[in-house]
Amino acid sequence: MPANLVLLALYLAPQSEGPTQEPGANFPQRSEEIVVSATGFPEDSLSQPLSIDTMSQDWLRQRSRSLPEALRGQPSAMVQKTAYGQSSPFLRGFTGFRTRLLVDGVPLNHAAMRDGPNQYWSTIDSLKVERLELVRGPSSVLYGSDAIGGTVNAIARRAEVGGTGLQLGGSSFTRYSTAENSWTERLEASMNQGSEWGFLGGVTMSRFDDLRAGSGKLPESGYAEGGADFRFDRYFSNGLVWTFSGETFRQANVPRTHKTVFAVPYQGSSIGSELRRDQDQVRDLIYSRLSWDGQGSLWDQGEVTLSYQRHAEDRDRLRTGARRDLQGFELIDWGLTARFESVPTSSGIWSWGAEIHDQNVDSFRHNFVGGAFTGSAVQGAIGDDSSYRSIEVYAQDEILIDEDFSLIPGVRLSTYSLDADRVANPVAGPTVISLSDDWTNVAASLRGVWYLSQESTIYGGLSQGFRAPNLSDITSLDATSAVETPTPGLDPEHYLQAELGSKGRDGAFSWQASAYHTIVQDMIVQSPTGVLIGGTPEVQKSNVGDGWLQGIEFAGDYQLNTQWSLFLSASWMNGEVDQIALPASTTVREPISRLMPFQASTGVRWQSEDQRYWAEGWTWTMDNQDKLALRDAADTSRIPPGGTPGFTIFGLSAGMKIHPQVNWSVSLENLGDKNYRVHGSGIQGPGFNAITTVEIHF
Repeated sequence: MPANLVLLALYLAPQSEGPTQEPGANFPQRSEEIVVSATGFPEDSLSQPLSIDTMSQDWLRQRSRSLPEALRGQPSAMVQKTAYGQSSPFLRGFTGFRTRLLVDGVPLNHAAMRDGPNQYWSTIDSLKVERLELVRGPSSVLYGSDAIGGTVNAIARRAEVGGTGLQLGGSSFTRYSTAENSWTERLEASMNQGSEWGFLGGVTMSRFDDLRAGSGKLPESGYAEGGADFRFDRYFSNGLVWTFSGETFRQANVPRTHKTVFAVPYQGSSIGSELRRDQDQVRDLIYSRLSWDGQGSLWDQGEVTLSYQRHAEDRDRLRTGARRDLQGFELIDWGLTARFESVPTSSGIWSWGAEIHDQNVDSFRHNFVGGAFTGSAVQGAIGDDSSYRSIEVYAQDEILIDEDFSLIPGVRLSTYSLDADRVANPVAGPTVISLSDDWTNVAASLRGVWYLSQESTIYGGLSQGFRAPNLSDITSLDATSAVETPTPGLDPEHYLQAELGSKGRDGAFSWQASAYHTIVQDMIVQSPTGVLIGGTPEVQKSNVGDGWLQGIEFAGDYQLNTQWSLFLSASWMNGEVDQIALPASTTVREPISRLMPFQASTGVRWQSEDQRYWAEGWTWTMDNQDKLALRDAADTSRIPPGGTPGFTIFGLSAGMKIHPQVNWSVSLENLGDKNYRVHGSGIQGPGFNAITTVEIHF
C-alpha cells in the first residue's frame, strides 16, 4: 500500500486539530498576477508587453502527469507525444530546440538537442515545481538562442521560513491513474531555523504500465521514472540570499513504440519494423546562487548563478536480422549567469546581464549481431569528443514615456563556437573528420505597454529571435523520425515577430488576447530525399527555410458570482516555410512541420463559500490537421495519410479539504472513451481515465 494511504488513515483518526497549512481546497489556477520569467525579477504580468501564463502548483499536481502535459490546452500550445514518456510542447508553432526551458532560471537546453520533438522536458519533476511560467513568442534578448516559440521557467518550491527556533515538517503526495494503472509517490522533508535558513528535500517515484487508449491497450508503452531534489536557502539581514540546490532525474526503458512492430495503427498510420527501441535518460543539476534586492543604483536587484548540469542518454535498439545497437552520449554543461535590474532613474529601469556556457560531449555507438559484438562506430547520435561554448551579454530598458505608456527596447550580443574532433565522414564512409565553426549574432526588440487603466493594458512591438546551429545540426548521424547525416556550413536561424495584444482584469472578467505574425529567415529545414534507410526516411538539412507564421489566441475567465465562474481559451495559427523537394532539388513553400490545428478549451467551475470544496466540468477540442510539411507526409508512423483527425474530449474534476492538512482530488477524463491522437504524436491519448490524488502535510 502506498505510504500516503497509511498517512491518510492516521490523519482521519480522531485527534486534536493541528495548524492549518492552507485556508481551503485550492482550485487549480491557470494564471497568477506576479511573474519573474519575463525579466528575471518579480513583475506584475500586466506591466509586461508579452503573452504570459502561469500554472500554479495545484494545477501541476492535479491536472498533469508530467511537466510538459501541464501546458495542454493552453493557447498556442500543443503537447506532442512521440512516446508516453516523451512529451514535447509546441509553442507558437515551434518545439524542441526552438523553445527555451529554464529550471529556476538555469537553461535546460543543450547542444545535443535534436530538431523536432524530443524527450528532455520530461526530465523535470513537476511535483517539485512551485509554478510554471510561459512566455510566448521570441524572447532572445532576455534568453538567447532557442527562445523562438516561447520560454518556460519551472520555478522550484522552497521551504517556508518564519517563527523561532528549529522547525521540522514534511508532506506526501500520491497520484493514481487508471488509464495506465500508474502510481506516483512523492515524500518531502523540510526544516528551517526561524527566518535564517530553510531546507526542502524530496524524492519522487513513478511506475506506468501499458497505456489504455480509446481503442484498447497499447503494448510496450509503459516505463518507470524517479528523481530526488533539495534546496537550501540562507537569508542574510542585508537582503542577500544564498541558494544551493540540486536535483537528479532518471527515466528507465522508455519505449519509442511507433518505430517498432508493437505499434498500434491510428487511422491508417504505419507500423515500425524494429523489435525494440528503448531509451534511458538521466539529468543532474546543481547550482549555487547569490541574489539580492533593494541595494540601489544599477544593482538594485540581482542574481549570480554558477551551475553544473549533466545530460546522459542511452538508446537500445533491436532490429531485424538479430542486429542490435547501443548508442548514447554524456554532456556536461558548466554555466555562469548574471542578471541585474536598476532602480527607476530618469533614463528608465535597466535590466542587464551576461551568460556563459561551456559544454563538452562524449558519444558512442556499439553494434552487435546475434548477441556478438561487431565493432564501435566513430560516433553516436552526435560527434564524439565535442565542445560547444557561448558568451552572451544583454541590456533592456523600460522607459516611462508618460504615466500611461512605457517603451521597452533591448539588445543582446551572442557568440557561439563549436568543435567536434570525431565525426563520421558523410561522404567517404566510416572515416573520421573534425568539424569546427563559430557564429556571432545581434538580436533586438522594441515593445511597448499602453495602460488603459490600472487593471488593463494594450501591448505590442517587434521582437527578434535567433538560433545558432548546435552539435545536433552540424554533427548528427542518427535515425529517429528521420535519418540525418553530418552537415557542416549551416548558418544561424533568424525570426522577427510583430505582436499586438491586450490583457486585463475588469471586475468579474479577466482576459488575455493577442495576434502575431512571425517572419522566418534561414530556418534549418529537413527535406526528405525520397530514400528509405531501414524503413526510415532520409533527410537533407539546409538553411532554405524562409517563410512566415501567424496566429491569434485568447483566454478569458468570467466570475458569475462568488462560487461560479466560466472560462474559455482558444488559438489558431497558420504558417509556411520553404523546403527542398528532392530529387529535383526544387524549392517549394509548404506548411510548417506539425502545424498546430485550431484548439479550444472551455468549462465551468464551482468553489464553495468556505473554499473547502471545488468542482469543474470542461471540454478540450482540437480540429483536424491536413496541412503537412514534406517531412510530415513522409512520417507515416506518427501522422496518418492525409493528416490527423480532430477530436473533442470531456472531463469532470473535483477536490476537497478533508482535514486541515489533507487535500484530495479526483478527475474523470475522456468521459466518452474517445480514441484520439494529438497531431504529430507517435501514440494515442489516454482513453477513459480516473485520476485521484492525496496530499498530506505534517
